[in-house]
Amino acid sequence: MKKIFYPALVAAVCGIVASNLSWAEKVSKSADLQKNKRTADYLYSRPLLEAMYQLGVMQDKRLGLQTSCNANFEVKPLGTVILSTIDYPKGLPHPSKGAWLSRYQFKRCGEMKVYNTLFTTNGAGKVPTAHIYYPGSSSAGPGLIKDALPSATSDALVRAGLKDCKDVNVFDMRVSERDHDVVEGEKTIKGVWNEVWTFQACGKMVDTAMTFIPGAKGGGTTFTVGQVKPSDAAAKP
Repeated sequence: MKKIFYPALVAAVCGIVASNLSWAEKVSKSADLQKNKRTADYLYSRPLLEAMYQLGVMQDKRLGLQTSCNANFEVKPLGTVILSTIDYPKGLPHPSKGAWLSRYQFKRCGEMKVYNTLFTTNGAGKVPTAHIYYPGSSSAGPGLIKDALPSATSDALVRAGLKDCKDVNVFDMRVSERDHDVVEGEKTIKGVWNEVWTFQACGKMVDTAMTFIPGAKGGGTTFTVGQVKPSDAAAKP
């Protein structure tokens, strides 16, 4: 049976939560986690790491990765994005409200994959529910990814000649160019970033370029779909 391995730094915080029930915390922004130790420790606690591990195994199976690997698996948290305020009442072992996205490295047999798990609370005192989320390290939020995914998928399938393919999975999302300015005539657009989204479609790996454009004066971010040459079906991602 495969076993989960916790890096020393992560293992050191496991079990802390049970002894820190004497104060309440509310955390609305990821940047505030450094000031809210109880909540920060909880996000790296054993029950949540176990959930990340289980979903990582499921993702590997879905994507056909490391099917013959019998070595231990390693879960290494990379960061947390708070989607709605985490309310951690005094005296309870789990938050009563909140949602967050945990990103982590999933290492096995010398290879590494970045996965994401979405956690949502179930009410006072109950363990949060863990949901599989798209793999990779996209800088786009869940709402933006939801809006952009249909267009990105269609673009990838059409260019790969697979428009009738029904077996499609998101294999990876990665930033290819971080925030930068784009000049169009006399107008400068700030904070634009680029990503490459890889789809696993009917035995072929297909890349689609994505450009994300923040709105002026705090407006919503928009996106455009570019083009990246489809990978060869036999090529390793």
